[in-house]
This record gives sequence, structure tokens and C-alpha cells, in this order.
Amino acid sequence: MGSSVKMSVTNVLKEKYWLFILVAIFIFSFILDMYVLTRYSFSYGIDGAFYDIQVRNVIQYGFPMSNDPPLAYYLLTPWVILTGNSFLGIKIGMALMGSFLAFPAYLLTEFYARGKNVGSRVPALLSAFLVTVNINYFAMIGDYLQNLVGVLFLAVFLYFAIRWFENISQWKKFGVLTVLFLILNLLTHIYTGALAVLLFFALLIFNIVVKKIKTGKLPIFDLKILIILSIGILGCFIVLFLVYPVMYTKFSTVISFFNSSSSTTEGRTVTSPFTAMIFCSLPYLVGVLAAIIILYRGLKEKITTPNLMNRNSLLAWLYLALAGVLAVLSFIPSSQYQSRFLLMAFLPIALLVPLGLKFLETESLARYPGRKHIISLLVIMVAVIFAFSSYHTASEGFDNMGPTITTAQYNELVQIKQNLTVENAVFVAADFQSKYWVEYVLGGNVTTSSSIDEVKTEYPNSTIYVVTLTSTNQLTTNQSSGGFQQPNGNYEASFLLPYGPPILPNSLDKIPTGNSEQKQPDSRNGTNQPPGNMAGSGNNTGTLPGSMSLNGTPPSLSQGNNSGLTGANGQTPPGGRTSSQGLSLNVSGTTVFSGAYFKIVRYENEA
Repeated sequence: MGSSVKMSVTNVLKEKYWLFILVAIFIFSFILDMYVLTRYSFSYGIDGAFYDIQVRNVIQYGFPMSNDPPLAYYLLTPWVILTGNSFLGIKIGMALMGSFLAFPAYLLTEFYARGKNVGSRVPALLSAFLVTVNINYFAMIGDYLQNLVGVLFLAVFLYFAIRWFENISQWKKFGVLTVLFLILNLLTHIYTGALAVLLFFALLIFNIVVKKIKTGKLPIFDLKILIILSIGILGCFIVLFLVYPVMYTKFSTVISFFNSSSSTTEGRTVTSPFTAMIFCSLPYLVGVLAAIIILYRGLKEKITTPNLMNRNSLLAWLYLALAGVLAVLSFIPSSQYQSRFLLMAFLPIALLVPLGLKFLETESLARYPGRKHIISLLVIMVAVIFAFSSYHTASEGFDNMGPTITTAQYNELVQIKQNLTVENAVFVAADFQSKYWVEYVLGGNVTTSSSIDEVKTEYPNSTIYVVTLTSTNQLTTNQSSGGFQQPNGNYEASFLLPYGPPILPNSLDKIPTGNSEQKQPDSRNGTNQPPGNMAGSGNNTGTLPGSMSLNGTPPSLSQGNNSGLTGANGQTPPGGRTSSQGLSLNVSGTTVFSGAYFKIVRYENEA
């Protein structure tokens, strides 16, 4: 009895070894994400407490304040409720959703097979690793959470789309799931949603054209789907544009890419001398070439049943379309949004590089069937090298990830909250980085308008407080290349690795307006500085920041406690570029607070 059970377990391990490794990759990715994201208690990224504000509003009122599609906020809310801490809850939710990318990436790579020589599962496992452990992934999980959630839904959408179009008559199963994840993309972010729509129509039109050429007849069923879903997607866009007016701005930003070769935005000129380098590594080019060959072979095959399509052809076409669209959007200089498309390029890299490896493996097995063990060993070695290089490149930037606010700066905002009447008040912040932290702690209406007259007109019956940063103590910001500074490695050798060349050049750094190149004095440890000259110091609770209360008011963090500033290793947040030097406002008002980091001037609105 015992020996039979032992043999059964052994057989399961032999047959399902890939499942254990895949789950291990998922767990490793989640642990790595949590390690990086919890080194500092505060929220990371150029948007600071933006997501915390949205989740707090969802908990209090049932809907977020942002005009963006709201799905990501609702998905993060349960984790905040579960942990009772908005900072930690959002990090756990994002780490889980980001790590889940490993599963669709694995399944997509496993689609490709050539006859009986299907090869090993090593390339698919490599895809699962590359998509969750790479330099772009960590840049997105630090700054662009919505985009990363959208990439997850996009990857799942690609999987179900191929399953559906392989046999388009299975619309009740895979068709419904494909449309569902297409809608989820649209409800997450305009960029990944628009990309999913482009890929969907590229796949559907490809399907119709190939069948027409091969059979000589128009596939009526496919045309019906094209018409019905075109109307449905158009209706979905109409609803999004009506409900979320910000869609007009973001959509026009995408369109403007095609009408400009360079752009000057927010006081800085954006150029892209090395943008194309991300698509020039040898493993990536091998993957692109493999996809082209796979597509060519698939197109030569006959279509025996009108509803069936070659899976390999669909996979290769979708990969090439994804890579092509992102390459076009990345090559055209634009405003700060160009970096987002460059960051999303980690998805085609993580899919095409393993596809190229699997293609070479199956081709070698077909030609040299007696050398299976040698070929398998070589594939494993290459996969390990690629995986290690991807991890190493990403890890070099971990120390540059962190919040844009320190414990002392946060506590000063909490002190202002305790001593300032904010009812019917409007705060005018220096920039978006300080805006979200001011809004999170102080509450009320917060704007970044540069004109008091505009604020006065918009809020005629409100007290206006101008919140400026002191000239020598700016909010720290380690945002380089979208919040993730690029490592300095061997540039020539990097072309042999999947994520080798610099992903984002310095010319695409997220540099705010003002004198942004000056280095900030190291005021990050200034917790013993005077708290300001406003009467009443308030009482610090000593609790961790981000803890949720019934009214959503964030507590202070004890001056003697660095939990919000350091992680378990005691490190301080990395230095970097400073924020803008404050508002250019000639305000004749009353100074109500002047601290080490913030200055508050009250402007009496006489309207």
C-alpha cells in the first residue's frame, strides 16, 4: 500500500512537475514584489497617495474620485479592508495581480507546437518568469498600477481570444470570456483597453481574410461577429466617454502621437534617441523571426473546416500585432505618456523571447530526434541564463524605488491637519506629487491651478489655502525613467539578453517643471527639526500611516518611529531628482503655517 502511494506521488511529480514550478514562480514573484514594495511603508510612485485616495473614497462613498475607469480601484479595495491599512493593502493587491501574469504567459507559450515534437515546457516556464520579474514590470508596479492591472487583463484576453478563434463556433465558452476580458480592459485603463480593441479587430479581420482566400467564400458567421462586436465596442466607448470625460484627453493624447515627431511638454523637450533599443536585443529578434516563420507555415496549410483556424498562425499573428502596435507607439515621440508604452513592451518581450526558444527547440528535435537530452539541456541552460539576467537587471534598480515623501514630511502634513480648519476649504498645491499627499492627509478640494483668480472663480464661497514647499526641502522623488532608475551594465553584452539594452533612456525621465535638475539636500532624516510655528502641536498617535479609520483620516506617525520611512532593513528612501520649486503665485495672504517642509498661506476669498 505504502509503495503504491509512493509510486503515485512520484508519477504525479514527473507528469506535473511544470505545475509545481509554475506555482513556485508565482510565489517567488509575489514575495519579491512584497519585499520591494514594503521596504518603505508609504505608497510608492510619482502619484504618491493617488490610489489610496481612490480606495478610501470607494470605502466611504462606493465610488472613486478619479475620472479614470474605476475597475482597478475596486479590485484593490478588498485588500485595504482586509489589512486595515491602505498602503499595505494596495501593495498586497498589486503584488497578487502582477504575479498572476505568470499563468496566462505560460499558457500562451504552451500553445505553440509542431507535430509530435512539441518540445519541453521550459520555454513556457521561462515566459512565466520573464513577464513577472523584469525591469519594466517593477517600474509599472511602482508607478502605473492601473496600467499593470490592464496588462494582466490583456494577457488573459489574448489567451481566450486564441482559444476562441481556433474554433470560432465555440462562442458560448471562449467567445464570452474573450469579450468579458475585453470589457475588463476597457474598464481598467484607456491605453490597455484601446490596445486590446486593436488586437481583437486585428485577429478578427485576419481570420476573415485568411478564410476568404483559402475557401473562396466569405465566412458569414465571422462577419456577423465582426458587426455585432463592432457595435458593442462602439457603445462601450460611448459610455466610457460620457461617464469618464478624462477619456477625451487621454484618447487625444494617443492620437497626437501620429501627428508629431517631437514634443515639448510641461517645460521639457522629449526626445528618444535610444527608444528603439528595447526591440533590438538578439533574443527578441529571434522571437520575432520565429513568429514570422510560424505564421508563414500556418498560412500555407489548407482550411478543411470553415470554423477552424491554425492555432500557431493565430498565436504568431497576435504576437506580431502586439509587438508592432507597441513599437509604433513607442517610436513616436510624445509627451510623458510615451514611457508607458515603452514600459508595456515587457509583455511582447516575455512572450516572443520564449517563443523563439521553443521554436529553436522544436526545430532541433525535428532534425535531431536522437539528441533530445542534449537539446533539452541546452534549452534549460539558455532559459536559466535569461531568467537570471532578467532578475539581475531588475534588482539593480530596487534601491531606487520608494515613496516621494518622508516620515517627517508626512507628519508635518498631519500636524497641519490637526491645527487647521479644512471645512469649506480649497488647497492649492505645488504640483501633482504634493497634491495627492496633501489631499490624502488634509482632505477637501485640492487643485494645482497656477492662478488664484481661477480658483476664486471656481470656488467662490471657499477659503483658499496655498500649500507650497520650502525652497530647500522638496518632497523627495526618486522617479527616474518612470520611477525606476536604469542600471549601468555592459551595453554591448546586453544585446544578447532578453531585457538587455536600456528600456527607458534618460530623455524620457519624468521630470517635473521648475528647477528639477538640482539635487536635494539630505533632509530625509530631519525628524528632530522644529515642527513649525503654528500654535498647537497636536498629538501623534504613533500608529502606522495608512491605517483606515471610520472617517478615512490618516493618523500621524510618531517622530521617533521610522516605520513609514524605513523597512525592516532600516534603509532610508533613495535620493533623486527634486520636485518643482513650488507655485509661481503672488499671494497676498496670511501665513498660517511655516514648517520645515511646507508653508501654508490663507487667501481670503471675498466673492
